[in-house]
Amino acid sequence: MMKINKLIFLDVDGVLNSDRWSKWIFHNRWFLKEGGHRHIDPNGVSKVIEICKQTDAKIILSSSWRLWNYEQTKNNLGGLRDLRPLLEYLVGITEKTEDRHRGTEIKKYLERCKNQNFYWEHGWLKNPSTTVEISEDPIYIIIDDDEDMLDEQLPYFIHTDFMDGISTEDVNNSIKLLNRTV
Repeated sequence: MMKINKLIFLDVDGVLNSDRWSKWIFHNRWFLKEGGHRHIDPNGVSKVIEICKQTDAKIILSSSWRLWNYEQTKNNLGGLRDLRPLLEYLVGITEKTEDRHRGTEIKKYLERCKNQNFYWEHGWLKNPSTTVEISEDPIYIIIDDDEDMLDEQLPYFIHTDFMDGISTEDVNNSIKLLNRTV
């Protein structure tokens, strides 16, 4: 069993797509005819994969793109050509809380990492058939364009710009934080 000790809590809107991307798609509709997804910038996906490769991190989807459980989310994302490359790194999703506060959902996920049996009881955190175990105290970052994080999460927060999505600077800062070279 592979033990994971580095996590990326990943948002989609404002990270893997942007206002700039939407304008580009509007003027380059051929991309959609070729099977591209109007909401996903493949360059943003490549940047997140670069972070994963350089840090051995895995992805926990904390986006509104997550569904009721890990398996449904993975199947849904697998239907989108431009998101498929991320599935190799996706190991879980955060649970949706009633208040939909992203920071609270991430905190709840990290607290539940200490209770490994929770994974098996509920489908939220990860697929029980996977051969990975998440460390009880993982190194993590949050990549998101929204600011609804808890104060204790701010040192691990990579705040993307909705206008541009994930930038090269965001990638470099993510790698430094996950590899503890800051």
